[in-house]
Amino acid sequence: MDKDTVYAVVDIETTGTSVTDGDRIIQIGCVFVQHNQIINHFETDVNPLREIPASISRLTGITNKRVRHAPLFDDVAATLYSQLTNTVFVAHNVNFDLPFINAEFARVGYPELTIEGLDTVSLSQILLPTAASFRLRDLSSLFNIEHDNPHSADSDASATAELFIFLFRRLRALPLVTLQQMIDLHPELPLQTAALFDVALRLNNEKPRKLPDYLYVKNGLALRRPATLPATTLAEPVKYPKTKKQKQKLMPDNLEWRPEQAKMMNYIYNNYAASDQHPVKQMIVEAPTGIGKSLGYLLPMAYLNQQGPTVVISTATTLLQEQLLDQTLPLLNQIVPFQINAVLVKGSRHYLDLQKFAATLKVAETSKQTQLLKLRLLVWLTMTTTGDLDELHLATYRAPYFQEVVHEGTTRTDNPFYEDDFLRRRDQRMTQAQVIIVNHAYLSEHASELGERLDRPYLVVDEAQHLAENTLRQRRTQIKFAQLTNMLHHIQRDINREIGPSLLALFTGDTQATNTLHRLVLLSEELEESLNQLVNQLFLAFLARQRGNNQNQTIEKLIPTEELDALRPQTDPLVATIVADTTDLLAQLGGLRQSFDRQQDRCSASERHLFEQVDTRIHQFDDEVSQLQDIFAQVTKTHTASLFWVTINHVGDRNSLQFASGLLATEGFLRRQIYAHFQPVLLTGATLFSSGRSQYILDQFDLDRDETVTHRMRSSFDYGEQSQLFIADTGPELSRVAPADYVVYLTAAITQIAGAVNKQTLILFNSLSVIEQVYQKLVEQPEFAQHEIFAQGISGSRERIAKRFATSHGAILLGAASFWEGIDLPAEQLELLIVTRLPFDSPDRVFVKADYARLEAAGKNPFYNAALPAATLKLRQGVGRLIRTPTDRGAIVILDQRLIERHYGQSILRALPAELPRTTGDVTAISQGLVNFFEKKPTKSVTPPEV
Repeated sequence: MDKDTVYAVVDIETTGTSVTDGDRIIQIGCVFVQHNQIINHFETDVNPLREIPASISRLTGITNKRVRHAPLFDDVAATLYSQLTNTVFVAHNVNFDLPFINAEFARVGYPELTIEGLDTVSLSQILLPTAASFRLRDLSSLFNIEHDNPHSADSDASATAELFIFLFRRLRALPLVTLQQMIDLHPELPLQTAALFDVALRLNNEKPRKLPDYLYVKNGLALRRPATLPATTLAEPVKYPKTKKQKQKLMPDNLEWRPEQAKMMNYIYNNYAASDQHPVKQMIVEAPTGIGKSLGYLLPMAYLNQQGPTVVISTATTLLQEQLLDQTLPLLNQIVPFQINAVLVKGSRHYLDLQKFAATLKVAETSKQTQLLKLRLLVWLTMTTTGDLDELHLATYRAPYFQEVVHEGTTRTDNPFYEDDFLRRRDQRMTQAQVIIVNHAYLSEHASELGERLDRPYLVVDEAQHLAENTLRQRRTQIKFAQLTNMLHHIQRDINREIGPSLLALFTGDTQATNTLHRLVLLSEELEESLNQLVNQLFLAFLARQRGNNQNQTIEKLIPTEELDALRPQTDPLVATIVADTTDLLAQLGGLRQSFDRQQDRCSASERHLFEQVDTRIHQFDDEVSQLQDIFAQVTKTHTASLFWVTINHVGDRNSLQFASGLLATEGFLRRQIYAHFQPVLLTGATLFSSGRSQYILDQFDLDRDETVTHRMRSSFDYGEQSQLFIADTGPELSRVAPADYVVYLTAAITQIAGAVNKQTLILFNSLSVIEQVYQKLVEQPEFAQHEIFAQGISGSRERIAKRFATSHGAILLGAASFWEGIDLPAEQLELLIVTRLPFDSPDRVFVKADYARLEAAGKNPFYNAALPAATLKLRQGVGRLIRTPTDRGAIVILDQRLIERHYGQSILRALPAELPRTTGDVTAISQGLVNFFEKKPTKSVTPPEV
C-alpha cells in the first residue's frame, strides 16, 4: 500500500453465512477509491441457482423473482476478478466478504485473490472510539453518509467507501507520536488492516504537519488540552422570573410553553428563596414525563445559586448524568442571562490513570482484545478532556486490562503525569462550577466530602425513586471466596512460574529477595487453606441441608444475626489467622519492594509490569480481607442495622460460596449520612407516589411529613384521547396454577392479543425464567413468523435489545426488571404494552424477606406498608413506558385479574391516570377492543410540541 493504491470497497449479499453449506452470493457492490476520491463503481445482482430464504429477502429486499434473470457468478467472475486484481480489498467485516468471494471464485475455477485486505469495522473501533455502535447503518447516520438501502450491496459498498475515506483522513490527522505508538504495538488486526498505520505515518512524514493547538505531547502521549470554563462573574444578581410573561421572554422561540413546568419552577424557587416568612423545607416534587422536569428544577436552582451555595444534582445513572450535561445545561445557558458552568463527577475508577496506561504500552501484548483497547485509548486521548472511560461505551469496560489502567483515587506529586491527571482536572473544575452532577452511588459514598468541599450545597435528587435502593446497594459488602483464591493463585504463578517471566527469575542472585518470595508463596498457600476452612464452616452451618427442585438454581440464604454470632467461636480464629497472614503478606511485599527499587533501572518494561501486577494483586487481596473482617465485626446480638446472607450457584457448589452483608433499611441513614451535609433536599422523579398521602415514599426517603412539602404536577398528556387500558377478568388463579400451564396460558393470550393488531409490542414480566419459556413457544407460533421477537436474557444486553427494538417495526420485546422503567420508546416505537402479572416482589428474595421481618417487628403490615405501594409504583412506571409525547397513542393490557377481583386492586387503579379509559373482558374481548381502538381515529387533533 502507498499513496497511489486503489482500494476496492466491497459488500456482498448472500443466501446465508456459509459457502460450505451451499450458500451463494446474490448481489455484489464495489466502489473504487484512490487518493481519497471515489473513481469508479461496479454492482450487479447474481442468480444463486438456489432459493433465497424468506428471511434474507425481508432483510435485503432481493427476491427469487428479481434474480431469476440475473447473471450467474460464473458470468461476472472474469470482470470482478480483473477489477479486484492489484487493488486493496476493503469491507465492513473483511473476514466475511473476502473469503466468501474467494470461495465463489474457487467454485467456478478461478484462483483465490491474494490481494491485501482492510477491515473498516476494526478501523472504526480504533479511530472512532466514542461511537456507541459500529454497525454500518449507525456509523452512516453518525456522519450523515447517504445510506438509503441498508443490506443492499451497492448502498452498503457506497456507504463503506465514504466511511473509509473519512477514516483514512482521521488516521492521517493523528499526531505522529500516536501513529508510531500504534505501530509499535504490533496489533493483530484482520488481514493487513494494521499496515494502514504505516501508510499514514509515511505520508505524514513526507508532508509533516504542525501539532494542533488543542493537543500537546507529554511523556510520549499525545493529549487533549482541557477546555477552560467560561467566566461567570455578575455585577449583581438577576431577579428570578416569577410570572409567565417574564419566563416567556427568556424562553427560546422553539421551546414549548409548559404550564406545569412553570409551576414546578415557582414551587421550588419559593421554597428555597431566602425569606423570614417561611422556613426552607425538604421537598418532594413528582413531575410526570412530558413536563420538562430537568429544566423545571435547574432554572430556579440557577437563580438561587447566584448568591447561594453550589448546586449538586444526583441522578440514578451515569447515562442520565451525561444527558443533563450535554442536553439540559446547554439549553439552560440559552435561557438564563448569565453563565452556568457544570462538571460531571464520578468515582475514581471511571477515569483512566495516565501513568498506568503509559506503562502498559511498553508491555508486549498477545491478547487481541487488549491490543485493540490500547489502540482505542491512544486515539481517545487525543479527543477526551475528562479521561472518563464511560465515553468509550465499552461493554468490555470491566475487562481484565482495565483493572490495570483505571484510577485508584490518588495521584502522587512525583507522578510524571501529575499536572495532566484526569482526577485532578475533575477536582479543579469542581471549584469553578455552579452545578456538580453526580450519581446516587457517588452521592452515597461521598456526601460528607461534597458537603465539606462545597460548604453545604443545594442537593437535587433526580430519579429519586432509585435513591434508597442505590444507597443500600452501595452499602453492601460481598466477598467472593473463589475470587480471593484466584488472586492467590495468580500471585503464586507470577512468583514461580516455569514458563515465561517470574519474580524468582527476576531476583536471581538476590538471596534475601528469593527468601522473601518463598515466604510469599508459603503465606499464600496458608491463606488459601484458611479461606477453604472458613468456606466449609459457612457452608456446613447454613447451606449443607439446602434442598431444591432445580439443582442449577442460585441459592440465597439469609443468616439471622444470632446464628452467625453463635458460629463465631469457629470463624473468629480463622478470620484472625487470615488477617494476620495478610498483614505478613503486605510486610513481605514491602521488603521486596525495597529490593526491586534498587534494581528496577536494570529491569525491562515487562519485568517492571510483572512486579507491579503482583503488588496490585496483594493490595487488592488486602482490601478484600479488610471487607471480610468488617462483615464479621458487624455481627453482634444487639446490632440490627445490617443483614447477612450467603449465596451459592447451585446445590452443593461450595466453591461458589459468597458471603455478604448490607444495610437493612435507609431509615435514619439518609438523614444522618447524606442530607445532613446539604441544604434541605429536593427530591424529584416522574413516578414517586403510590397514593395521595403516601407514607411509603416518605419512609423510603427517610423524611418527616411535618418537615416536608410535597407537590404532584399534572401530566400534560391527554390519556383519555391517547390511550386505553384493558384488564383481563378471566385467567388462571395465579396462586394455584402450575408453572407449565401458566406459560401455556401466557403464550396463547399474547399470541391472540399481539396477533390481532400487529403493533410494536413490549411485554413486561416478573421472571426471566418465564420469559425464556414464553419466548421459546412464541417463536414457534406461525402468527409471528414474520415478526422479530426479542427477549431479555436471550437476545443480548438490555442496551442492544432496546436499540434493535426501537428501530424495528411490528416487533415484540419480552422484558423484566429494568424494562419496567428507564426505557424511552416514543411514537411508533411502542404502541402496545402488555403486563403479564402485577409486579409484586418475590417474598423469597433475601432483601424482601428481611424488610418484611423488620416491618413486622415494628408492628406494621408488610403487605400494605411495603409490598402493595412498591408494586403500585412499579406498575405506574411500567405503564409510563407507553405514552412519552403528546402525540403518542397506544394501549395497555394487564393479564392479571387480581386487579379486578382483589380489594387492593382498586388501590392500584387509583394510582393510574384518572382519565385513562378502562375496559375489562376476556382475551377475546380484549383483542377485539384493541382492533377497535387502533382503527378509531383520534377525535381531537393533537399538535406536536415544538422542539
